[in-house]
Amino acid sequence: MKQEEMWQAIIHCDASYDGKFYYGVKTTGIYCRPSCKSRVPKLENVCFFASQKEAKEAGFRPCKRCRPDIFSYDPIETLASQTKEIIDQHFQDQTQLNLHLKNMGVTRKHASAVFKKQYDITLSDYIRQTRMAYARQLLQDGLSILDVSLEVGDSNLSSFYDQFHRETGMSPARYRQIFAKDISRTQIETPIGNLQIMASKEAILCIEQSSISIDPMIHADASGKWIEACCKELKEYFDKERTSFDLPLALEGTDFQKQVWQQLQTIPYGQTRTYGEIAAQIGYAKASRAVGMANHNNPILILVPCHRVIGADGSLTGYAAGLEAKKYLLTLEKMIR
Repeated sequence: MKQEEMWQAIIHCDASYDGKFYYGVKTTGIYCRPSCKSRVPKLENVCFFASQKEAKEAGFRPCKRCRPDIFSYDPIETLASQTKEIIDQHFQDQTQLNLHLKNMGVTRKHASAVFKKQYDITLSDYIRQTRMAYARQLLQDGLSILDVSLEVGDSNLSSFYDQFHRETGMSPARYRQIFAKDISRTQIETPIGNLQIMASKEAILCIEQSSISIDPMIHADASGKWIEACCKELKEYFDKERTSFDLPLALEGTDFQKQVWQQLQTIPYGQTRTYGEIAAQIGYAKASRAVGMANHNNPILILVPCHRVIGADGSLTGYAAGLEAKKYLLTLEKMIR
């Protein structure tokens, strides 16, 4: 245990650390539990011990206020603490988690009630928050969303998306784009407005319309090469010098969304498809509305040409960057080069 962690436990009189370490105060010659309510001493006057024996051998005597020399047993606190330790160790494996909780010898209902009383949070909420905290850490480290979902013990990607969004207010993909290490970003002006581009070391993550200024790209960033390549290819596209793109894409979403986005990439330059046609092509003939939602949530504009999907009557239906932008792109692609 690090000194800073122990010092914070002393400052906050954290009873959950009682028995895990003791601290002595040099100016008084006494040693205490971390939860002692006595006045907090200065850090330079404090020394830490792993056991009472160490404290006594160092010449300290027990505090008469917190009585670290007297063993106290609180079955409620002990049960709650044991439950918390099990969750912290096994939250990634639901089977093991359930097994260890069952082996505690109390009903799940009783364990939940005790846990709520001790920590002021329900058992299920603590498990969820623990998983989501770990998920945020993994996304910041740059792991794919599927890998993160599996790492936190949720094999249902749609369920993971829903839980993560409820917990953070944003999708896992958006969180990763904003907070992951080694993600480079830039913003370019185009005929359809400012476009924000994000890329990892391996691929383009996002192209979206944006009116918000962001920091310029740091060219020393390891992933900057894909930003530069993307800017170049987009310029060529708008100059009518390019009809396809040669960039790696990292499309992260549900299985259904990825099916739709992959199908969009098969629509030839200058042509269009209807939502119903896309639905039929991926094997969901009656899911044109769901295709429309996936189309709207496409994270990589233009490179994944969702602008080439139109209504059954030929109308230009919704587009994330706006209908004027959609009209411009379709007109651009129909021009004679």
